[in-house]
Amino acid sequence: MVDKKQNMQDSAIGRVPPQATDVEKAVLGALMLEMDAIHRISDVIDTSSFYDGRHQIIFDAIKKISSDKKPIDLISVTQELKNRNKLDGVGGPLYVTQLTSRVASAAHIEFHARIIAQKFIQRELIRISSEIQHDSYDDAMDMDDLLSDARGKLNDVDNLVSCANSGQTSQVVAAEALQELERDCKATQLGISPGLPTGLSDLDRALGGWRKTNLIILAARPGIGKSSLALHFAVVAAMNGHWVNFYGLEMKNHDYFRIILSGMTGIPRTDIRDGRLTEEDWKKVHEATAKLERLPIIWNDHAGITVNQIRSNTIRNKRAGRCELVIIDYLQLVKPTDKKAIREQQVSEISRTLKETALGEDLPIIALSQLNRDVEKRADKEPNTADLRESGALEQDADVILFLWEDDKLRLKVGKNRRGKKGPIDFWANEEKVLFGDSEPYDQAFADMPPAYDFNEIPSEDTPF
Repeated sequence: MVDKKQNMQDSAIGRVPPQATDVEKAVLGALMLEMDAIHRISDVIDTSSFYDGRHQIIFDAIKKISSDKKPIDLISVTQELKNRNKLDGVGGPLYVTQLTSRVASAAHIEFHARIIAQKFIQRELIRISSEIQHDSYDDAMDMDDLLSDARGKLNDVDNLVSCANSGQTSQVVAAEALQELERDCKATQLGISPGLPTGLSDLDRALGGWRKTNLIILAARPGIGKSSLALHFAVVAAMNGHWVNFYGLEMKNHDYFRIILSGMTGIPRTDIRDGRLTEEDWKKVHEATAKLERLPIIWNDHAGITVNQIRSNTIRNKRAGRCELVIIDYLQLVKPTDKKAIREQQVSEISRTLKETALGEDLPIIALSQLNRDVEKRADKEPNTADLRESGALEQDADVILFLWEDDKLRLKVGKNRRGKKGPIDFWANEEKVLFGDSEPYDQAFADMPPAYDFNEIPSEDTPF
């Protein structure tokens, strides 16, 4: 009665797969003894969780009766199986009756259901590892496709485990909310942002800083300065002692570094780009570099990186204590997992995965994004959420959307904010858009902010990237 594909895999392995058929019988019997018992285990197991094919059929019938809001008992289950012409296939009325005779009540059904779930997860991991091994022997498989497929399969199993969480009581949620509120109040009393600092006071007031679990979209047309602003956010967070993972997919790492140098030294960006430096300029560069090279920032300019690779890197770095903020420049350059999907679906997958990562790893993620060209054709250059390029999913998934544009000067506004107010942000930027602050002048933006991390204490071979 077990699936043929499963039988083939089991015989190939030569070992009996993890199973608990007696426990499966006990759970099915308990479900037919107490009508509401299914609601106690519906978030723990499903039809595919059962090893015995007969039990899958019976459980599926029980689910159908429950969805029809009919009482679940021996008679209704037997009748449902008969209506499906599957009663004889599971062993007839006698087998169904024997299931109820094995248990006295549904008192321990949750415990038994978790045993079934554990055996199912074990079998899934065995199946997936066999498929990964088979694909790994295929020389025609592209390396990125192989890794992406493996990550996707393991993520599916991880999601199965996550779905088994039955939730929290109001008491637990209230306690966690009060603890977070107390931390925010202490931060406010100390005059600091509850979240990671942005370096712009007006933006900190609007957002409360970069808050954990938030997906932030920073959107602008090309050449407006969104990469430079993102670098400003990265440096400010790092100089306050927070680990930043910066994915620069538009330029090489050293190009981003030159932009930061221009902002910190006051040397024109074009002079740093072309190497037109005086002796005094070199002195400023060395002083700035001495600060910047000790910042807790991990740079990644790997072209063609996928969203699953970003997710894996984030998880690994977070576990190692080296990721408190992720910045991606920019979202449309992230390689999609499904190369055959239409572009809108690809961008939707990327934004959804980034949001799930922000939630799962409890950290903020800032993703830069392009705006549609139509915004340049309008008399009013101020963008809105409808101008986000390629996918409405960005508007749905993002907790915060920031828009950067230029008319008579460079402007910034909060277009979406789940936790607070929207509206324009008052800030200052220099002419080359490499230096940002609350007001002019801002020449020594980071001069009084010493690096918070001593890299001499960290073995270089431990770098996660």
